[in-house]
Amino acid sequence: MMEITGTLKSIIYQNPQNMYKILVIDLTSPVPDYDDDEIKVTGTFGDLEEGQEYQFTGQLVTHPRYGLQFQADACQAVLPSGDGSVEKYLSSDKFPGIGEKTAAKIVQQLGPDSLKSLQADPSQVAQLDLTQKQKDSLLAGLKSIDSFDDLYLKLAPFGVNKKVAARLYQKFHDQTLQKLQVNPYEPLDVTGYSFKMADQLARHFGIKMTSLERAEGSIIAVLLQALGADGETYLDLEDLLKRANELTDCPFDRLADGVNSLQEKGKVVAVNNRASLKQPYEVESNIVFEIERLLKTKDSDYEDAEISEAIENAEARLEISYDPEQKQSIKNAVTKPVSILTGGPGSGKTTIINGILLALKELTGFDEEEAEDNILLAAPTGRAAKRMSEVTGYQARTIHRLLGLGIDGGDADLKELEGEILIIDEMSMVDIYLFEKLLEAIKNVKHVVFVGDKDQLPSVGAGNVFADLIASRTIPTTKLTVVHRQKDGSTIIPLAHAVNQGANPEMLTQKTKSYSFIPCGPRNVASAVEQITRAALKSGFPADDIQVLGAMYRGESGITHLNDVLQNVINPVSETSKVVEAHQEQFRLHDRVLQLQNNPEKGIYNGEIGKVIAVEPEMEDEDDDIKLIVNFDGKEVALTQLDLNNLTRAYAITIHKSQGSEFPLVILCLTMQNYIMLKRNLLYTAITRASSKLVMVGEERAFAQALAVKGNERRTNLVWLLKDHFKPEEGKKADKGQENSAPEEKIPAVEEKAEDYILTGARISRAEISPMVGMADLVQGCKNLAEIVRTKGPGA
Repeated sequence: MMEITGTLKSIIYQNPQNMYKILVIDLTSPVPDYDDDEIKVTGTFGDLEEGQEYQFTGQLVTHPRYGLQFQADACQAVLPSGDGSVEKYLSSDKFPGIGEKTAAKIVQQLGPDSLKSLQADPSQVAQLDLTQKQKDSLLAGLKSIDSFDDLYLKLAPFGVNKKVAARLYQKFHDQTLQKLQVNPYEPLDVTGYSFKMADQLARHFGIKMTSLERAEGSIIAVLLQALGADGETYLDLEDLLKRANELTDCPFDRLADGVNSLQEKGKVVAVNNRASLKQPYEVESNIVFEIERLLKTKDSDYEDAEISEAIENAEARLEISYDPEQKQSIKNAVTKPVSILTGGPGSGKTTIINGILLALKELTGFDEEEAEDNILLAAPTGRAAKRMSEVTGYQARTIHRLLGLGIDGGDADLKELEGEILIIDEMSMVDIYLFEKLLEAIKNVKHVVFVGDKDQLPSVGAGNVFADLIASRTIPTTKLTVVHRQKDGSTIIPLAHAVNQGANPEMLTQKTKSYSFIPCGPRNVASAVEQITRAALKSGFPADDIQVLGAMYRGESGITHLNDVLQNVINPVSETSKVVEAHQEQFRLHDRVLQLQNNPEKGIYNGEIGKVIAVEPEMEDEDDDIKLIVNFDGKEVALTQLDLNNLTRAYAITIHKSQGSEFPLVILCLTMQNYIMLKRNLLYTAITRASSKLVMVGEERAFAQALAVKGNERRTNLVWLLKDHFKPEEGKKADKGQENSAPEEKIPAVEEKAEDYILTGARISRAEISPMVGMADLVQGCKNLAEIVRTKGPGA
């Protein structure tokens, strides 16, 4: 390790998400083996000021294109001393209220090294002849000096790494340590900051394990876990208290106090013995009101005869014949402001979408240019949108691109949608947050159609939007039940429907024209996949048509290991090959890759699959540290080393990531190592990704397990909020014209009117509702639950 010192000239790059920066430093002291007056410094830094002198600790590294750089592990401001520099520093903007005379007084009392002395012992501030306001300013300024590196060094012993420390710093800035000392459980919503870390800090700071802060923290931690890991937007109060007790061993009445306190603070909403974090509850509540807004739009006034004729003409154009339920779905789409179309593979969803567009074009009289302007098509992923474009002939985009969403879903540039019709495909993939943004953007669209398969996996994000909309029976819904598509006698579609109904496991192991099963244990899965892939390539399958699917990344049969094997089969490295390494993965020219997170700045989104077309290319802009250029469905994107943190190889991908895509050949791998993931909807979703051939590899009992376990229903507020908000009379109106609507889901009786508890900023500001609503019942309810659990035990 070595040290360099210099003045910050400029910040040429910074990542707001992790505080990584590239700096240009004017050196104020010589650096061994380096001749220039300035140097580039990289690392994770807090707030820095141009013109300030800093000392960096780290090492010189040689960049393949930019030469010597300094990779810093730590940074601290160089404090001035002597020659009037201390007075100048103390009277700067860093210390509001301290002028030159006051600064001179401080130096006179403490000497020329007063800054270093005060930083080492801030208690000396109390002895200075200053006003209280000036003392506070001086203390605040001292805390801001080197606050990030100081914070990291103090938090590291408690398991907090630099990335998490950076996120904490971004939340609280130079108040971070002070905030943690008062309540280390407050920032549990910060990614990577765990309840265990908070507990360790609490012990260090002398906070009691039975404190109210800890009880509140455990409630938040349990609700965050349910939301993030399971997509659940509420927990039953009894279940919540039991989970929090298992986490903390806190008395149940203390945990009940925690729930009540969080309700008072507006961080938790509890209704009908259900507890939710405020944000997801408000999101689901807002969805209800947005749905109501859309449903209030007047139906189109086309005559039945006009609609029937338009459908008949669409049938003639497409050379097909729609069955009654398909015709009803088209009628709903062109007359109702909002409608839903759901069905499994082969049920004709795509054919119906084409029929809707043809019928609407005829009814409106649009020419081709007008149709293109008024038809809005979108899907959650790039591949699903591309497929939608191919089958309809109209442009389809990802929902993010359609809305113009910024980083992390920010809606600063949210576009207002206008047109005759908006059709969203693959709706089962849409979570509550994206759905709320979508609804808010629909300002002047006459017809909105949500399309999908409700039996597929729910969204990776929170909620179960599509299934909840159907179960609520508030929107005109057509459920397609007849299978129309079986390409060339394909047996995959019948298999998918049989699996969805809980078929006999023996059906999976049959060898048929379209699918087969290869039994093997976890250790042999990779070898079997390699042999199948080589055979498929030899038989004429293009490499891009072969997709391996799995449930998890880890393990002998996991995605990571399978990608290692498949990369060497499909894209072996040569002696002259350029490679780039990131997070223990190697990227090569022509690799198939998958984007893991949204990056709106570069126009790529979670789940998009691309191909590497250049490795460490020569770029005109020397400031860009470009490692790869990837072609994502015709869009060439230059990626830096940091960007590679959100990129992985895609020869094998998870079943979740495959949603919205179809592949000619799917190799599906399941073993008992995936036990926790083995559910029927996972197996069903995987099977429906195969358009031509399916090879299942793994343990028979793993496939049988997946078939047997229907899967836990996600606990979400949306379905009961919708049911309760739309009165039975309105529900009957919504059902009118539905020939095949989803059966009504039985849910616990609603004891209170949901509208009394739907908290939104707008309603609170209009004084329509108190943010403290529901407190009286909650207090007694929590106490009663605590008493039951305490007297009868956790199994009560």
